[in-house]
Amino acid sequence: MRHAVIRPGDREWVEETNQPGAAAGYRKMVLVDRRCGSVHMTLGLSTLEPRTTVAPHAHSFEMSVYILEGDLLLAVDGRVHRLEMDDYALVPLGATCALSSDSGGRWLEVIAPQARTSPRDTFAMSGAVDWTNARRPDWASPLRGLVGHFAEDQLPPPSSLQMEGYSGSDVTGIRLKMLIDKVFGAQHMNVFLVEFQVGGAGNSHDHPFEEAYMIVKGTAETILDGQRYALEVGDVVWTGVGGVHAFFPTGGAAVRWIEVQTPQPPAQHGFRFARQWEHVEAELPRAPR
Repeated sequence: MRHAVIRPGDREWVEETNQPGAAAGYRKMVLVDRRCGSVHMTLGLSTLEPRTTVAPHAHSFEMSVYILEGDLLLAVDGRVHRLEMDDYALVPLGATCALSSDSGGRWLEVIAPQARTSPRDTFAMSGAVDWTNARRPDWASPLRGLVGHFAEDQLPPPSSLQMEGYSGSDVTGIRLKMLIDKVFGAQHMNVFLVEFQVGGAGNSHDHPFEEAYMIVKGTAETILDGQRYALEVGDVVWTGVGGVHAFFPTGGAAVRWIEVQTPQPPAQHGFRFARQWEHVEAELPRAPR
């Protein structure tokens, strides 16, 4: 199977008590991993109860977070960020990080490459964090670190897709804002926000990389390897390498999702549209009978 649709309720929350530094009140719901067929990413939801602390640790993978509710205090290599709704951050591979929350928080979390089962890939680190030093990022400063904030005015007007590795007219009525990519500092993933307007379309195509999409506003129809699915807020879609997919907004309103790509796409030929290659086939000279 080169695709999966995960609905709210399909997965369970699990107390994250096995990794170094974890404590009661830290829970995860893994949505995309090896169970779907993914070999490059782990995507899920994480929560922290108020005043819960995850002690300093380091990963042998890259991790990003996008805050959906509440607050997250994120300490990375000595700097303590106070993140709130629609903030996002990247924790580079090998960076020392720790987590806490004042009022409780929930966020979308992406790991790439996938965590290993053996040998271990998360390591307890020495030192303590002074959580009273937590500060909102200075968005005007280029020295703020690997953190960002999404705001509505960052979305451009609807148009055809403008993205590295894409050319053509098969993705229309789209608004897109890159969040975490190689320009931001990531090496293993792209995370961005997509909105399709009424009448817009992402026609059938596939990629040489994996993608995942979490619907955060509106409804859509998707066609995955020829099968149709209706999508609502909270649904998650995963498509594997070579999985043919298409998306269309429904319900008379725009649909919005947070999208993840792993590994990062090539600079060229990252999209392969069915309609373009059907055109090539139609133009080929017919063999004589």
